[in-house]
Amino acid sequence: MKKKNFWLLSFFAAITLFLSACIFESDSDGLETWLSDRGMPSNYPVQVLSIENLKTSSARVVFDSSARSGNVDAIVGRRANLKHDLVLDFAFEEPEDTSFMNEFKASDSAAALLFLYWQQEFYKSKWIPSKTAPFSEELDVAVSWKFDNSSRSKFIDSIADISDSAWYEDLANWKPSGSADTVFKMKMKLGDTAVHIPMPSALIDDLKKLKKAARLQLRISFPTASREYRFWGSATDSHPYLAIYANVKSKVYFPPYPFRVAKLVKSEEECSDCFVLHGGGYDSLVVEIPPEPILDALSEFYGDEFPYEEKNDVRQMVIHAQLTMARDDSRGENELGWPIQVVANSYVDSAEMTYEDSVDARLRQKEAYAIFDTSLVEKSGHQNLVFHAGDSLTLQLTYGLRDFLNRAQDGRSMKFSMCLGLPYMQEKKIINGDYRTTVEDTLYTADGEPFYVAKNDTVSRYVGYFDYSRYDFSTTVENPMTLKLWLASKRGDE
Repeated sequence: MKKKNFWLLSFFAAITLFLSACIFESDSDGLETWLSDRGMPSNYPVQVLSIENLKTSSARVVFDSSARSGNVDAIVGRRANLKHDLVLDFAFEEPEDTSFMNEFKASDSAAALLFLYWQQEFYKSKWIPSKTAPFSEELDVAVSWKFDNSSRSKFIDSIADISDSAWYEDLANWKPSGSADTVFKMKMKLGDTAVHIPMPSALIDDLKKLKKAARLQLRISFPTASREYRFWGSATDSHPYLAIYANVKSKVYFPPYPFRVAKLVKSEEECSDCFVLHGGGYDSLVVEIPPEPILDALSEFYGDEFPYEEKNDVRQMVIHAQLTMARDDSRGENELGWPIQVVANSYVDSAEMTYEDSVDARLRQKEAYAIFDTSLVEKSGHQNLVFHAGDSLTLQLTYGLRDFLNRAQDGRSMKFSMCLGLPYMQEKKIINGDYRTTVEDTLYTADGEPFYVAKNDTVSRYVGYFDYSRYDFSTTVENPMTLKLWLASKRGDE
């Protein structure tokens, strides 16, 4: 048995190096010929099995509201039932110019402005619809903060000892020391490089109490926004900064720019029974399919019982697996106008750890989307996309089905997760990556709008920015699915 396991794994390693799109363009006999032409053993025929009318045994949306780094992409606003806030972490000492602080503390017209710089590369990109740019709008801005004051110069060093992960975790229990009683109307124009957000008078009063050193954690929210706004974070050349004025015509103090920025996201979905995912969010849809229909179909197909009594069933190896399900784009919304890739992850046992009894202590492995049905893609587009033609979604779940069939004797279900990835630009192109074109090439958005690529230009696979979109997968979960397996099989003493 061990020799069979070793030989089969060696065979599988070889076959994956040569597998190509033609696997989808041949019948079972054609596949065996294809393997034989490449010196593969003929006693391992590749057979295709389709299992229809699979129903989910469970499905749930997992939403992770943990704080994330905004050191590069600083997102704030509301869109697609997600609310995005920013928290900026400043640490600064009393300025050497003591006359400034004396004037600032005594001034009735003291002020502070927060500068946030637009991600101009995004809003000016030729791949981004012009309607996305926030030309000129008025927004409410809500501000809250934590202000820690100290007479010790080493206070700054103690702040530096706080790790980013510890800070992110602490932000989940945000309890500000102050907040704005009112909101500010702010006109935003893309022609400007930055927006200037006035700080509330209560925060100015706190800043006037500055002793030797201080820490300011500043939270910014756009509570009435209808979209998200994209700014640069602290780790970029266009980082945010805070300007403190003694008065409008006098001295100004620029504390060091924030040494880190966090993004906080909150789901505002009201439907607890809906299976909604968000682009640019941190949520995933976890789906389980019961084992019996799959194992029964294999038993009928091969004529003997599954699963095998050994831990690893060497009778077949899953070369490729794809799950096709229904979808309904009318139950979603997107902003950028491109199809969006659905990313699949399968729950598989770790090769480095052993779990005796717990089927929940498993790892998620991202599925590789690397094998295409050439004719179908060129006709209808890639199959793992939403917001494009058609009413079905096909995910490649090879890793997950391989692990499931080899370990099905423990009674586990077939379990995988899905989330929304980046907008996809090469909807009907087989090349699954960036490439150079030497002739004029044309790409189309999901709405059929053409984008022309000049000669000798680089065509990207993805837009490169998340579409803060929303998609309801209830149709997917509630309707039957079809599983298609390509199996390299060895039977008995063959």
